[in-house]
Amino acid sequence: MTKNNPWQIGRRIAALRAAHGDSLRQAAARTGVSHTTIGRLEAGQASASLNSTLRKIAEGYGVTVEYLLTGRDPHRDFEGALQKLPPEDRARLYFASPLTRLRLVLRFLMSEYPLEFPQETLAERLCLSVEELRRLAEAGDLTLTDDQVAAMAERLEQLTAIPVRWFMAGYHGEPAASIPPGRLAAYARIVEKAAVAGIRPDVLDMAVDLLILQHSVLAVENPPPTRRNGG
Repeated sequence: MTKNNPWQIGRRIAALRAAHGDSLRQAAARTGVSHTTIGRLEAGQASASLNSTLRKIAEGYGVTVEYLLTGRDPHRDFEGALQKLPPEDRARLYFASPLTRLRLVLRFLMSEYPLEFPQETLAERLCLSVEELRRLAEAGDLTLTDDQVAAMAERLEQLTAIPVRWFMAGYHGEPAASIPPGRLAAYARIVEKAAVAGIRPDVLDMAVDLLILQHSVLAVENPPPTRRNGG
């Protein structure tokens, strides 16, 4: 099976349409591609403007062009790779900065999708040289502003469908080295619990400040017993 096998492409388009319960005309309304063109593609008949047509279909159904061409989906594969991480490593992601998350995605694409996303292509889409791309992926000395990281996240979303919000949800800093890795997972679960309950970040922040204050007062009022020499 070749990368651009029209019959396989057609099967993927038909499966997407069926999964959404769309008729050919509904698919046309969703994608901006005529229903006759979609019908021909599903029958394995490639059009002259295949790339631009597939781009519209991919955008309409929230997948990548790469998925339509090969059946591989970097977004789903990346999510699957994250789910396979040990709990402690997944917890660290809650505290990973946008730049760290950007590096994770680049390393994933460069290792798992080297043919689909050659380094030259990635570098060009991110407005970097190949050398700069490698330094960025390897946590080198490449300095980026927050705006540059956000712009790269948007371009990677266009390439992979990994949403910008995943990149930018990162903590702008690094967790304190004094926090044990196992405890990071517990803190991450508390944050997730608060988010699911709909507690606003400012309210949670205020509650934590009150707990810190209370903890400090108790520490002053109840100091640990003094150890005696030789006792």
